[in-house]
Amino acid sequence: MSAVAVSSEVKSLSVHSHLFGEKLGNTHKRVIIYLITGVGLLLGYTLLRGNSWLGSQQLHTTMEALATSLALIVGVLSLVRYYTRKNNLFLFIGTWFLGTAFLDGYHAVVTSAFFEPFMPSDNVSLIPWSWIASRAYLSLFMFFSYLAWRREDNLGIAGRISERNVYLLSLAFTGASFLFFFLVPLPRAYYPEYIFQRPEEFVPALFFGLALVGHLHKGYWRFDNFEHWLVISLIVGFLGQAAFMSFSGMLFDFEFDAAHTLKKVSYICVLVGLLYNMANVYAKAERASQAKSDFLNIVSHEFRTPLTVVLGYTPVLKNARELPSVKQLMETLEQGNLDRDEIKGRIGTVLDDIADYAERMNRSGRHLLRLINDMLDISKFEAGNFELDLKTVPMDAMVYSVVEQFKKSAEDKNLQLLYETHGEIVIADEIRLTQIFFNLVGNSIKFTATGNISISTRRSGAFIECLVSDTGCGIPEAEFDEVFERFKQVDESATRKAGGTGMGLAIVKLLVELHGGHINVSSKLGEGSAFRFTIPADQKSTD
Repeated sequence: MSAVAVSSEVKSLSVHSHLFGEKLGNTHKRVIIYLITGVGLLLGYTLLRGNSWLGSQQLHTTMEALATSLALIVGVLSLVRYYTRKNNLFLFIGTWFLGTAFLDGYHAVVTSAFFEPFMPSDNVSLIPWSWIASRAYLSLFMFFSYLAWRREDNLGIAGRISERNVYLLSLAFTGASFLFFFLVPLPRAYYPEYIFQRPEEFVPALFFGLALVGHLHKGYWRFDNFEHWLVISLIVGFLGQAAFMSFSGMLFDFEFDAAHTLKKVSYICVLVGLLYNMANVYAKAERASQAKSDFLNIVSHEFRTPLTVVLGYTPVLKNARELPSVKQLMETLEQGNLDRDEIKGRIGTVLDDIADYAERMNRSGRHLLRLINDMLDISKFEAGNFELDLKTVPMDAMVYSVVEQFKKSAEDKNLQLLYETHGEIVIADEIRLTQIFFNLVGNSIKFTATGNISISTRRSGAFIECLVSDTGCGIPEAEFDEVFERFKQVDESATRKAGGTGMGLAIVKLLVELHGGHINVSSKLGEGSAFRFTIPADQKSTD
């Protein structure tokens, strides 16, 4: 165990508390929206219950055709969003809603007046049972998407479910549903002897409820617009099944048509969240395009500076005879009475000058190499051919090595470089993990004038959680989402003063996610920043 008494966890808690306080207002607003949605639906049902409304088979077919169109739009847009910037939630939503669209469409077609004579069951049974197939499918897989997220969160990339398996699972369920309703005679769908005349509606209601609890527990609804609208959709879906359709006593009554209407409302909620998300992605793409132009200007400056040093000193060394120290040495050698100590001193001066010029050229060359490597890394990521050499890496030795290499840089700025590890072992590419720490620690030193930089690690389930915090200038909260974007510099004036291209944190995020981990930042202007990321732990090692 390597340990230095640090206050990094306390500082991190302070920073996170500030972040929590800043976002608490938005969280409260969203909780109020959820409560209003739920209570409003229950109150509306209480006031309208017993309504003599009675729909028709034609209205039902029209409503289900509309539901099919909405589900199809949501499914296609979700998959477009997934393949634009891969996030498994959109893979699940897209696949589930495409399956739902097929089931809703099948429900609309086979229960229409034209197809009714060809089915093994009459519409009194076929309509409610084929309705529940679509709802059970969507609710079950909505809950499954939460379980899949939790699995990946616990196991990292090893727990990720492949696209192929998602598609096959959806295809198997929808195909089985088609055959079942086309071949199997159905039992009665209404049970007037019970308080809830359609008790089978509680099956999808259960899974909608579990999915709702899961996504609330996930917590992304606090800051992610898509997750926020997804939660609203799940509330509507749950109450549509549990409070409306479960009380339906016959086809096309008020509860029946209200539940069908709420189904479409829930689809629209997901669609609204999806459009918000895609608009955000588009806006980020626009910003990235502008940032690339700015980036080219920055890179040209960053390349020009070290190249100027290299090209400036090359002719000096080429014409070494013109160096003042060399001229003095030559003058000494031309004197008749040679003093050994004086000659020795002159030679030493010449060697020191040459070594100084060589060191400046070496530093500039290393800087150029880092810039080129960063650009190559980004291009590899974008081309999709970046590979990791995974093996067991002891965090004690790796963090100690990083600290040793940054010790002098920290001392030059009178900063304390503190660290604390506890014998953790991770499964990682050691070179790339070191690169993550180098970029984070280097950034902290660059933007910290006084105080300390702290590195700490701890076990967190199937992951090792790493924290790099500082007492530097901090990052505005409004720019937390942009700090990891490629070609983006949060504070260009500060970056220009300190140097850099803005690629470092983008590469850090890409490397962390490639390992199957996650990274986030918390910060307060003038007080410092804390970068926290996770790397999969070696499951064979002990805490």
